[in-house]
Amino acid sequence: MRLTLVLLLLTGYLSAQSTDTRNSTTEYDRKTMPSVTLTLNASVEEVYDRWDDFWDDRYEVDIDRTDKDGNSIAYLAEQVSLTKISDKRVDVYSNVDGGEQSASVSMTLAFADDDIVTAANHPAAFRAASGLLDEFRNYFYQRYFDEALAETQEELEEVRDDTEDASDDARKAREKIEKYEKKIEKLREKIEDTREEVGEELQTEEEKARRVRELEDRLQQLQRDRKNYLG
Repeated sequence: MRLTLVLLLLTGYLSAQSTDTRNSTTEYDRKTMPSVTLTLNASVEEVYDRWDDFWDDRYEVDIDRTDKDGNSIAYLAEQVSLTKISDKRVDVYSNVDGGEQSASVSMTLAFADDDIVTAANHPAAFRAASGLLDEFRNYFYQRYFDEALAETQEELEEVRDDTEDASDDARKAREKIEKYEKKIEKLREKIEDTREEVGEELQTEEEKARRVRELEDRLQQLQRDRKNYLG
C-alpha cells in the first residue's frame, strides 16, 4: 500500500514539474490579499510540518501558526530578512489547506500593510516568491519520498525476515512430520510382526488341540478293544 502511494505521488510529482505556481487571492486575518499558490499531490497532513521545517532549515525563519479553520492553517512571519526576495524586510503570510489527496500552499508577501507584493508593483519580488514556492515543492517531495522509501525498505526487510522465519518454521514442521512418519512406519512393522507371531502361535495351538483329540480317540478305542477281548 505504501509503495503504491509512493509511485502514485512520484507520477504526480513528475507531472507537476511542468506546472508553475499560479496567482491567486487568499484571505488572511479577514483580509483578502493577492498571493502565489502551489498545489501538491499529497495529504495536507504531510504538508503542515514540512512547511514549518522548510522555513527553519532554509532561511532560519520561524513562521507562527496564527489560525486554524478545519484543515486550513494560517501562518505569519513578521519583518523577516529574505535577501532572495528583497533587501527590505518583509512580512510573510501563508496558508496550508487541503485534504487526503492534495494540498495547497498559498503565500503573500508584504513590505507594509499598504504595500503588498504583486506582479504589477514588485515584479522581481513576485517572481522570487513564485521561485520560493517552487523551492518548497522540491524540498517537500525530496523529503517525502526519502522518508516513504526508507519506510518501504524497512517494511520490506521486516517481511523478508518474517518470510525467512516462516520458512524456518515450515522446515522444522516438515522435519517433525518426517520423524512421526518414520515412527508410524516402525509401529506398522511391529504390528505386522506381532500378527505373524500370533498367527503362528494360533496355528500351533490348533495343531496341538487336534493331536489331543486324536490321542483321546485312540485311547478310547484301545479301551473298548481291550474290553472286547478280555472282558
